[in-house]
Amino acid sequence: MGIPQTTLKGSNSENQAQDQEPQQEQEDATPQADELVDDAIEVQEELLDDFAKYSDEIKKLLVAFENSTFVKRLKAASRKQIEIAVDLNKLETFGLAKGATDNEVVRERLASLEDAELKKVSTLMQDMSAYTDRRPNENYLRVLSEMEDSSISKQISELVKSINRNFIGQSTIEAEYWADTLDRWAEQLVDPLPPPPPGEDGGIKEVPNLPPEIIVRVLRVINREIKLREETREVEQARKALNDDKYYERSEALSDTQYDLAEETREIAGEIRLLPEANTMFIQQELAKVARAAEVMDEAETILARPETGNEAIAAITEAIEILLAVKREPNTPSSGGGGNTPGGGGSAKGLASILSALRLKGMGDDSGTAFIEKRSPKQATGKTGRVLPEEFRQGLDAYFNVLEGRQ
Repeated sequence: MGIPQTTLKGSNSENQAQDQEPQQEQEDATPQADELVDDAIEVQEELLDDFAKYSDEIKKLLVAFENSTFVKRLKAASRKQIEIAVDLNKLETFGLAKGATDNEVVRERLASLEDAELKKVSTLMQDMSAYTDRRPNENYLRVLSEMEDSSISKQISELVKSINRNFIGQSTIEAEYWADTLDRWAEQLVDPLPPPPPGEDGGIKEVPNLPPEIIVRVLRVINREIKLREETREVEQARKALNDDKYYERSEALSDTQYDLAEETREIAGEIRLLPEANTMFIQQELAKVARAAEVMDEAETILARPETGNEAIAAITEAIEILLAVKREPNTPSSGGGGNTPGGGGSAKGLASILSALRLKGMGDDSGTAFIEKRSPKQATGKTGRVLPEEFRQGLDAYFNVLEGRQ
């Protein structure tokens, strides 16, 4: 177990299924499997006891992470569009004139929610533009270009107007469209799952864990860094209303906060170096993330101290967040929930999956040899509350309505 990550299900890997087929044979051929399982369960039980001390704090911290990385922000925006579409679909005023409805209060609430999402998406695009100026990335540049070409801000603004005008059907369709599009953009930011290293047998592996105390400290740093980004944005928005002395004072306070966070991050890196398993590959990877984040925080501190609270500062703070909450893909296996160990990842909690990983080793099986896809004819998908008419009746009704509509 290490620093939380956003995990998305693997894609574009044609050999995933083939790679997974011999897994059971390899497990059966591992004589020390039971011993490893018993040891792993004991370690995981100790971890559970340690994490119980921080469970309430961790839950509170993770809630704020929806506004952390670009992937999480896009996923959160996608879910919000789905929620709005569901609420719109509950309004039983489809086709009625605005004055003939009694849902004005609900529509105003949904329009207000959509307007708030408009501001979030616009801010996200500004942040992504600043981030790509600082760290050009093919995936991010492509998604940013698609977002600009789609005129999403203008389109969501029109969606707000449609809701206010009681265009419920149109508004529902548009909200669902943007939910799918935002989710697709989140997926496009992450590279496909790379092939496994040559010679990797996929058997049981012992992976070291970071102590819960260190993980919680990293979560606190991430949470404070997210708040610092928003505070920096607020100062920049108020910049024209502030005199030079006041602006310098507020920017200096932000710089001091960033300095404290960088120092805390360096202390965490120092503690990781002192761990008994510090030389293992996993711990070294976690250490590299923390150390790199501290370096970027130093850059952000220098920028804020100039003083400067614009795109350059936002981009540096954003990079520190992206480093600490790295995004990766995992194989499309039945046991992989996908979506990450923090809210907003689009799936089950990876952290919980890590905690319970040892218990999953008991009774692992592979049904790929017996599993099959049942061939079945498609059934009626809509209008299922009434009678399902025989095929010949439905063909006759189709012909009847085609005549009425002038299609024949």
